[in-house]
Amino acid sequence: MKKVLLVPVLLVTLTLGWALAAARGASAVDDSSDNAIVGVWEVAADAPYSPHLFTFHADGTMTSTNPTNVQERQAAPHGGTNDSLGMGAWKTEVENGTKYFVGSFEELNAFADNHQPTDTLKVSFKVQLTNNGQGFDGPAIVHQGSDVIPSHVTGTQRVVVDQAAVDSL
Repeated sequence: MKKVLLVPVLLVTLTLGWALAAARGASAVDDSSDNAIVGVWEVAADAPYSPHLFTFHADGTMTSTNPTNVQERQAAPHGGTNDSLGMGAWKTEVENGTKYFVGSFEELNAFADNHQPTDTLKVSFKVQLTNNGQGFDGPAIVHQGSDVIPSHVTGTQRVVVDQAAVDSL
């Protein structure tokens, strides 16, 4: 009789353990993966405007965007500049046993008044995942024309599906 009761209890225990592990895995990020940074992030940057959005694609490409017309200023020559969507590449690197996500992207710039090209903005970064894969942080460097400007980027949160909104549809 004890053996007959033991089998269903064992099956229920294994099923519950598997279900809990699967649920935990669905919400956790495997920050040991080379693709752990893949997704869309809200990013705080040491820049005249913030936040940005960074999208890291699994194929090693990325995009960056910021609000439209933020560099236009009437007092600036040509009324300032407009910039394009930033496009670039990223990869993982291990340095002294520590994993980093490194990358570079470029934005094309044009004068606001005559739409003629001006200096391209080039940004390179070296970040580590933080908060169990729910953020990232690290130094960056900005090249624009002859200017080289130290900077910093912090991925503050992932953009995820708003399930409550979807469920209300």
